[in-house]
Amino acid sequence: MAQGRYINILTDFGFKRVFGDKEILTAFLTDLLQPQSPITDITFLDKEFDGYSEYDRGVIYDLLCQTEDGGSFIVEMQNKSQPYFSDRILYYLSRYFSRQGEKGEPKWDFELKPVYGIFFLNFHLRGFEKHTVRTVQLKVNETGEIFSDKLKIFTLELPAYRRMKEEDCKTRVDYWLYNITNLETMTMSIPFQQQQPVFGRVANIAELVRMTPEELNKYNISIDSYRTHLAIMKNERAEGRAEGRVEGRAEGRAEGRAEGRAEGVQIGLAEGMQKGMAEGLAKGMLKEKIENAKQMIAIGMTDEQICMVTKLSISEVSALRQRQ
Repeated sequence: MAQGRYINILTDFGFKRVFGDKEILTAFLTDLLQPQSPITDITFLDKEFDGYSEYDRGVIYDLLCQTEDGGSFIVEMQNKSQPYFSDRILYYLSRYFSRQGEKGEPKWDFELKPVYGIFFLNFHLRGFEKHTVRTVQLKVNETGEIFSDKLKIFTLELPAYRRMKEEDCKTRVDYWLYNITNLETMTMSIPFQQQQPVFGRVANIAELVRMTPEELNKYNISIDSYRTHLAIMKNERAEGRAEGRVEGRAEGRAEGRAEGRAEGVQIGLAEGMQKGMAEGLAKGMLKEKIENAKQMIAIGMTDEQICMVTKLSISEVSALRQRQ
């Protein structure tokens, strides 16, 4: 069962429960965009993305909405990094531009409505300097002039806010990202309500005691899925590191033998040392797999799922479960 005072917004249920509220999302968009004219109303649109795999759906959640002036907003929570993140974002946003010209209006002259992508990232963006809030738009390289203000991308990196204190937050966007990142661990009232009264509404919506049994059950399922995917991603990273170490040692052995032959080094001794290293590595990898399997048992994964992820046998997993 869920613990703590508030829900985790980084889950599918938590994200959509909080930002699926029109008043909350309107306040957040206003603080982030600081529009010249206030956003007075938004309309939630049907989910249109169809590019997610089953795995992606466990770690990427989205909302699509439109403001009264016709601007489209894709608001997304991502819990895992992707190798072609920027390409994927451009692909999705461009689809909304192209659809504006597919309505069959004979007098349409290519005037576009704005499309904004807002991406909460539960990781630091690869290939870029770590930055909490990043704004991307089309500009002229030589002069810095804005080429078009119809496309904007905002990436909001959450990890830095886990290490922050309340007094470190200086802007309204800081207040939002601090609360989003740390809400699940809060035991007192949500901070910054004096600066932004809508956080009182966030507290009412996110407080566990205000949820119905059905809502609480949905939340527990959502957070179990969230933690399961985090455990799987952790194991994937561990296996990737292990494979990298093995490949590195294999290359080192090949280079060592070549250098040994050239220099007359005692290859027999070197091979003995390498064998010992390989045996030690195998034991270390097995220990790491067992620790990962214990974590997956604790969050309720089945023996078959654990075997698929860790490569342990069904009998090994069953024995671990009996000892838990």
